[in-house]
Amino acid sequence: MDIKQLQYFVVSVDMGSFCSAAEVLITTQPNVSKVVKSLETELNMILLNRDRSGVTLTKEGEHVYNYAIEILKNMRMIANFKNGFHIETLSICSIPSNIISNILSQFYNKTSNNKEFKIDFIESKVEDIMKKVHRREAELGFIYISRKNISAFKRFIKNKGLKFHEIKKVPLYLYVGKENNLYEKECIEEKDIRNIKLVQYSEDQYSLYNHLGHLKEDTFFNKGKSNITYTNSNYFLVQLLKNTEYGSISSGFMENKYGEYGIKPIKILSSEDSVSFGYIKRSRDNLSDIAQEFISYLKEEITLKENE
Repeated sequence: MDIKQLQYFVVSVDMGSFCSAAEVLITTQPNVSKVVKSLETELNMILLNRDRSGVTLTKEGEHVYNYAIEILKNMRMIANFKNGFHIETLSICSIPSNIISNILSQFYNKTSNNKEFKIDFIESKVEDIMKKVHRREAELGFIYISRKNISAFKRFIKNKGLKFHEIKKVPLYLYVGKENNLYEKECIEEKDIRNIKLVQYSEDQYSLYNHLGHLKEDTFFNKGKSNITYTNSNYFLVQLLKNTEYGSISSGFMENKYGEYGIKPIKILSSEDSVSFGYIKRSRDNLSDIAQEFISYLKEEITLKENE
């Protein structure tokens, strides 16, 4: 048995097929299949079920996979120590959020005086976040999920070895700048948003925008709505809200998140506690010390903001 066999086996499991694993490993599908087969022969076990859709773990494969992960992790640590270099990494993937970014930078300033660590931070859509956490490209994935999606979402990620941990329930808000004719409102009904131009983060099935129209029977929001601009840029979204009549639907997690730009949150009635904010992690893995510290710090900051 060698490291290459374990590496090819683990990547095949994480990617779900020999073809996808070959792309990551920069080799061919037959070679990946051959190496994994040699591991099965050496262990005298069938580790993977193979079909047209890809590969899945057998019961024996699950046990070997868990051991293989630890072996590969330890090999990387040994290599780092050998080179005289080892820094703990806080690896996070999040939906676009200046709140997470701000708290993350505050956490670094507070913690880096006591320990040396680095931060890997990526913003993406919910579907991409799930993939990155599943593939071990990120340890934590911060997301918002509407209540109409939460049950199906939990079932779906359970099959991928992931688990959602809720931190806070929040309402939905419409964020607008002074150019929007609803700026002076303190709260609005869903129907008030019907004719507003919206700028939203790039769409997927878990978009908070999709939550609207399901709070009541009158489903006036639909996928054919033409006056929505999509972006993956938080900076562009802020500038559009600040300088034009555009609005944006988002969660009420720390609802003053755009306050410094003169952008105002307006609560959408009947949406109280309609969105869960939290994080996903691999269900079988314990969080690293630095990840646990960040989760604790995040919860403390949320509590402080609520008490202000």
